[in-house]
Amino acid sequence: MEKIDIRPETGSPAMLADLKIVNRRSVLSAFRRGARLSAGDISQMTGISRPTVVKCIRFFQDKGLLISRGKGSSTAAGGKRPEYYTLSENRYFLSIALWPRELRASLYSIGHTLIGKLNLPQPLPATAEETAKQAAALAARLLREQCVLPQDVCAASVSTSGTVDRATNTLMFSSHTPQWGTHVHLLDSLSALLGTETPILLENAGKMCARPFLLDSTLRNQRVLVLFTTWGVSSSFIEHGRITNGRHSLIGEIGHMTVAPDDPEPCGCGSRGCFERMISPRRMRVMLAAETAKHPDSALAGHEEDCTISELFRASAEGDAAAQAVSKALAHIFAPVLRNVSLVFDPDTVILQGDYAAADEVFRETLWQEMAGFRYYADGVPFQLIADHRSISEMDAEGAFIALDHLYFSAPDLYRDEEE
Repeated sequence: MEKIDIRPETGSPAMLADLKIVNRRSVLSAFRRGARLSAGDISQMTGISRPTVVKCIRFFQDKGLLISRGKGSSTAAGGKRPEYYTLSENRYFLSIALWPRELRASLYSIGHTLIGKLNLPQPLPATAEETAKQAAALAARLLREQCVLPQDVCAASVSTSGTVDRATNTLMFSSHTPQWGTHVHLLDSLSALLGTETPILLENAGKMCARPFLLDSTLRNQRVLVLFTTWGVSSSFIEHGRITNGRHSLIGEIGHMTVAPDDPEPCGCGSRGCFERMISPRRMRVMLAAETAKHPDSALAGHEEDCTISELFRASAEGDAAAQAVSKALAHIFAPVLRNVSLVFDPDTVILQGDYAAADEVFRETLWQEMAGFRYYADGVPFQLIADHRSISEMDAEGAFIALDHLYFSAPDLYRDEEE
């Protein structure tokens, strides 16, 4: 077990007060992610004396955050049986997903146990106000079904398409719901349900789905681009273990890079020829219909209108000529975007999430061939390309837990005495 260096337990009253907070943070941190530990375990992990650890545990028991799990087995020497503790099972994190065709709620214990979830497949309501009310109603239903009181929710999150103003916790704009306008309030109904003191985090869905990679030790020292591809295209730029943002939260909104300025289809962002429009399932089906007209023996002929991107790549991998032509065409659109991203971010690794995680070898080989002509790639390899096949819904829920875990356990008041 790795030790955590802290200051010695001596000093002035001010130093002792600060050290008390440091000790409490270290002790509670040891329990995160559902660990079951004794005071002796924590003392060994942190280097904090056992009596001080016991005081910290009692402090959090009084707050209802730690509970006893009973006695363990005696040691080989026959010593006193240690008492084990875990995070409370009666404190929760709630996450809401407001996605264009899905409304979803997930409830976790603060120890990372999934308690329950509800999914409502439907288009978002026409107004932001009605969307916010439906989200709060779904959250209330989930809490009722799990017999959880709203006041026992420690923190909540909402993930959505679009850009987020972190200073005001509002949706700045979403091209998927342009009729909502700008600086949209989505959290009022949920705040009314949970109480105004419960922190609620609003986050872009692509960035929420990228958060699990912050804990991937194999990526710790890399510059990583996580590319979210499903009902839209978004990305997250990860450097030094942090997702980078900007004043307008536009860092990573590569779905709105213009790749075909003469394209007639308008995008909700106000431009034409946006990347996410050019590689969308609808545009893929238009391409596929043109190719199946040339290859009427294609297995996809007659199924163009309901073909998914993953089905297209599967057919391409099986040698279907029409599917392979479309796979190559999509790679031709991807290549200049990733080349341009390389010029401004130079990632070590690019991770594909969602629809394009299913990309076949025809797509990959075409992509590399397109990018190989750029001579600034000294070794000929622009980056490591990884396909992450996990469900983006599950990644969103996991990313929400990571975000809420950090938000809640970073709050200074959690470690202070009430009189402070």
